[in-house]
Amino acid sequence: MTAYGGDEISAIVLDIGSSLSKAGWSGEDSPKVIIPSYVGSIVENESKENKIEGDVDVTMVNADTGNSINSSSKKNKKYIGDGQINCWRENMELKNPLKNGLIEDWDTLESLWDYIFNEGLMIDPSEHPLFVSESSWNTRNIREKLTELAFEKYQVQAFYVAKDAVLSAFSSGRSTGLILDSGGGTTSAVPVSDGYVLKKGIIKQNFGGDFLSQQAATLIESLYNINITPRYKIKKKNAVDAGVLPNFIEYNRPNTTPSFHQYAMNQVMHEFKETICQVSEHSYREGLLKQRPLKCYEFPNGYNNSFGIERFKIPEILIQPREFIIQNPNEPIDTTNLLGMHELIYRSINLCDVDIRPNLYSNIVLTGGNTLFNGLMDRLNNELSMLAPGIKIRIHTSGNTSERKFSVWNGGSILSSLGTFHQLWISKKEYEEIGKSIVEKRCN
Repeated sequence: MTAYGGDEISAIVLDIGSSLSKAGWSGEDSPKVIIPSYVGSIVENESKENKIEGDVDVTMVNADTGNSINSSSKKNKKYIGDGQINCWRENMELKNPLKNGLIEDWDTLESLWDYIFNEGLMIDPSEHPLFVSESSWNTRNIREKLTELAFEKYQVQAFYVAKDAVLSAFSSGRSTGLILDSGGGTTSAVPVSDGYVLKKGIIKQNFGGDFLSQQAATLIESLYNINITPRYKIKKKNAVDAGVLPNFIEYNRPNTTPSFHQYAMNQVMHEFKETICQVSEHSYREGLLKQRPLKCYEFPNGYNNSFGIERFKIPEILIQPREFIIQNPNEPIDTTNLLGMHELIYRSINLCDVDIRPNLYSNIVLTGGNTLFNGLMDRLNNELSMLAPGIKIRIHTSGNTSERKFSVWNGGSILSSLGTFHQLWISKKEYEEIGKSIVEKRCN
């Protein structure tokens, strides 16, 4: 609970990530709402056959005639949450509000906020303060627009926005450290000193778990001469022996949008990565890694096999992107300037002042879903020891999977519940007096 205005009022903590959006109450251990950061909408008129039981019609009123307009078949029907966006619909487009960690689609962001407040937390946001996370490289315009949105549309009592790297540091119990965050869309190294981001040391790359999933699909399909099929296409599958081409019946799914298909494919490959992939603890040596035990995995279409070296090749992209990224001839990727995770950490720390470098090396914090690969922490330790010999290196990770995925939200919950934090809120009165520019002065 957060003290605000002399009363005990629960603050809302909101973290919109590139893969998942998290929301809940200040001071609690975990978020109440965890949903994909995607909003589905029908890009063309929805046929009657496309209507799914449980869909709610939206009725608008014509301002000129006063007549009701049934808009259930119009584009403004939104689908949010696991159950909605994982359900195939003809012509359903999936949109994400973020691109490279920054808010780009404000309509989609508002749809997510509306759902979180109304359906997830079931509250009136005007009765609460709102605490929101932001990327460490966020722009002034976006921060001001967030402030304006919170006060103008949602009429919140108070508002604050904090950088995700700072929140991850607080979540791990420290105010200084190098935060390596690798999520669905970006991988970044951000130095934090005494609760402030050192902007000159920020290094980020615009690829993360989604790109890794696409690379995994390309590798598996080329090695085993199969087509990976997402769940929405599979009507019935028959058991087959290991290594045998799958035997299954497909649904007829006309007018499937590329965005929905790609999301469904990523979901399949996310599970594959999480189940059997791991990082080589020492330098990548294919001959030695081929001697490691194989791991079995079955895809949704029934294809199953025992996988060996590819288990290590896929996450090795995080360490050696220039060598291990599989190029698509139609869409070549410029890998010249791509860095491995250890190089991101090393370069980021070296961009900071000499006197704080030892403290950063001894407080490296791993966060984000991609840091959950087995062997990653040991590998980074080994690689950094070679890059910076003689320097004491300590890498910190939460043993709890959910804490690693939700560290930004957890840090926001901790920070906003501190007894002294009520002095930092931007109040509605201050916003009305000064305007949206106050966020630059108040939220560092």
